[in-house]
Amino acid sequence: MKRIALLVVFCLITTLAGYAQTPSKVETKVNNIVKKYENTAGVECMTVVRGGGLEMVKMMFNKQFGKEFMRGVRSITIIDYTEASATVCQSLRKEIDTFTSLLEEYDLEGSKEFAEHSYIRSFGTSSGENTLSDFVIALENSDSKVIMYMAGVIKLE
Repeated sequence: MKRIALLVVFCLITTLAGYAQTPSKVETKVNNIVKKYENTAGVECMTVVRGGGLEMVKMMFNKQFGKEFMRGVRSITIIDYTEASATVCQSLRKEIDTFTSLLEEYDLEGSKEFAEHSYIRSFGTSSGENTLSDFVIALENSDSKVIMYMAGVIKLE
């Protein structure tokens, strides 16, 4: 009887662990964008996870987004298209439009922190009171053009 109970518990734990690792629709979409553009001239793509440089990247963003905001982030994908052609830039902007059906869009245009950006769009999923998951932000200014995706449970201050 104990062996059967242990087997059932083991199966449940394995199922729950597998479910927790299933990527969200947004994460799948971001991964598809990365695959589509990773070999495109002028586009650099990078994904960092725990044990793969995530903590170092989070430290770099702590000042801009806040330490509490970054604490729940479990992975970050960055698509830098600063050197890409105008056609590729327009194509990536159209890719950003697809997030309107998956996430809620947030208006950051009036924000002081992002005032120097000529193009800014941000999306997220509210996963509870003062928390977000699947945060996507696209920023463009004269020096850089970046799309960033953060997965995890992100606390808003």
